[in-house]
Amino acid sequence: MSMAYENIKIMVQKAAEMANTMLQQWPQAKTTEINLINEIEEAHLEWQRARRFFESVTDPDLIDYAIYNLQAAERRYAYLLKLVRQEGREVI
Repeated sequence: MSMAYENIKIMVQKAAEMANTMLQQWPQAKTTEINLINEIEEAHLEWQRARRFFESVTDPDLIDYAIYNLQAAERRYAYLLKLVRQEGREVI
């Protein structure tokens, strides 16, 4: 009976250690998820601003800049969406 008690005691200790590790890691994972969502929202706004600027620019000297800015914003937004999809999460 003492051997069974020792086995149970070890199992409970390991379960407590695992639970403690999970609880310590959970806020970090949640923070990372929130940061990624914020990044996606900001990238979407940046892309919209770049698109509006591109559509409104008339100065020939600014057209190249507007194109570059729009392409960069689109690629950043697409990249962040790709990260979320790779993690298996649904994108709103």
